[in-house]
Amino acid sequence: MTNEELAAAIVSELTLAYMQAGSHISADNALLVAKTYCEEMDFRDLTEVHEAFSRAKTASDIPTKRTLSEALKNYRAENYTQTGAPALEYKDPRAAWLPADYKRRCLNMMTAIRNLSSAISDAEYSEYCKAHVRHKVGDRYEYVNVQKALEFDRPKKAMLQELYCKYWRNLPMAQGFPANAMLNHGLTPPTVPEFREMLRMEAERAAAEF
Repeated sequence: MTNEELAAAIVSELTLAYMQAGSHISADNALLVAKTYCEEMDFRDLTEVHEAFSRAKTASDIPTKRTLSEALKNYRAENYTQTGAPALEYKDPRAAWLPADYKRRCLNMMTAIRNLSSAISDAEYSEYCKAHVRHKVGDRYEYVNVQKALEFDRPKKAMLQELYCKYWRNLPMAQGFPANAMLNHGLTPPTVPEFREMLRMEAERAAAEF
């Protein structure tokens, strides 16, 4: 696998990430970033590029090098084996709160978005349900309107980022979470009452600033 092929794949993933986030990156800037990632992250093949971006987007719509590096490390720990040896053990100190499996992280994030929507209001939860209608395609389920789901989720993921940074570590379930560990949207999701308490504290913060 050549660096040119890897860079092209990274450019495609970056362009898609910016597009889904409602933003834009120029072709020149995307290529510059892609070349830097090729040099500093040592992607082995196109699958690694795709998996790293897919996983990193559970933490941020537009993945940073830090989130991509973490996602790549976890993917390798889950999937690569040495000759005749079992896959590397998942040793993330956040393991009690952050599943090794990418699909479970995505499920945690979507549960958090659902619970946050319900905590905001019944009307917002109704909008969540409308945006996430799915139908069966072959042996799997897909969103009826992917763009509508993405547009609904985008501001909620931004809210999760802010609320998690301020309050997640203070939740009862977070006791023992490594103090300096990076947060992730795939962490164990707060309940609806916990989100309501977060939103109440946010409203109090906002009122105190005036």
